[in-house]
Amino acid sequence: MPVSGPPWSAFGDAARRHHADARALSELGRHGNADHLAGVAAECGLKAIIVEHLGGVVTPTGKPKHTLAQDKLGHLPDLWDQMPLVARGRNGAQFVELITDENPFSRWDVSERYSDGTHITATRAAEHLASAARIIAIHERATIDGALP
Repeated sequence: MPVSGPPWSAFGDAARRHHADARALSELGRHGNADHLAGVAAECGLKAIIVEHLGGVVTPTGKPKHTLAQDKLGHLPDLWDQMPLVARGRNGAQFVELITDENPFSRWDVSERYSDGTHITATRAAEHLASAARIIAIHERATIDGALP
């Protein structure tokens, strides 16, 4: 379900776009940028879940927020840790796998985009790509199943 708001608040679409670009970069051996975009894709997927299915809102400037989160919904890995706070009520049950799983982005940092990327391996990028794909699939499943906001 599309969310009305600024054009930069289409989190589900952004998740799929970033993930596709991350896969393409990974296939070219550009693991640093693939890993970065995999994390951004995962962030967008989580924000899509929160806004579209768990009662979150998008501010006029395009920032996602939720009343149960302490602050605005920021970057991974902290965003993952906010999921148990916001996934409550009858819609939260379908996201229990995100709440109970260990954070696959615990060592990912958005600031790594400024690094030389040499510490990012093909294995790490592949793991983050798979985790982002799982988050996107969970969002798409919730959208298809018709979870109510």
